[in-house]
Amino acid sequence: MVKVYIAGPMFIESQIDYNLMLANRIRELGIEVYCPNENAEINDKSRRDITGEKIYKHDIDELRASNVLLCQVADCPGTNWEAGYFDCLSKEVNSDMYVGVIGLSSDIRLKTPPDPQKPGFDNQTMYLNQFMVGGLKCSLGLFYDKEDLFKKLVALRTKFDGE
Repeated sequence: MVKVYIAGPMFIESQIDYNLMLANRIRELGIEVYCPNENAEINDKSRRDITGEKIYKHDIDELRASNVLLCQVADCPGTNWEAGYFDCLSKEVNSDMYVGVIGLSSDIRLKTPPDPQKPGFDNQTMYLNQFMVGGLKCSLGLFYDKEDLFKKLVALRTKFDGE
């Protein structure tokens, strides 16, 4: 069975709710999911024994146990680290086990057409780091819409599971 690791911002209530919604929806598609928000071993904020090293080890173990990384494109250093690590696994370690990285960027500002008459701050167009965009396009793709992303995940599940 294919397993998806959800990587993205995860610290405020709306981010947590979004991640849990993604995880539940992907599970409804018959796909196993690791969502760091659900891992009390490293995210119970009432505990004092959780260290950066403990978080890193748990998440690396889960990355290595997954086949696909779902990267929510954001200015989140942890997400970017996970995406780079997983991309390396898929390209340099074992492309049969580690299928690749798929991106989701649902920022509504991406729908704004650029206006050359409004340079800099006045241009409402959203910018994405092109290195990240290129990496996602060279892996499993980048999607604006979660429904299109879910269709791609189902296709990957079907291909990976040989159904």
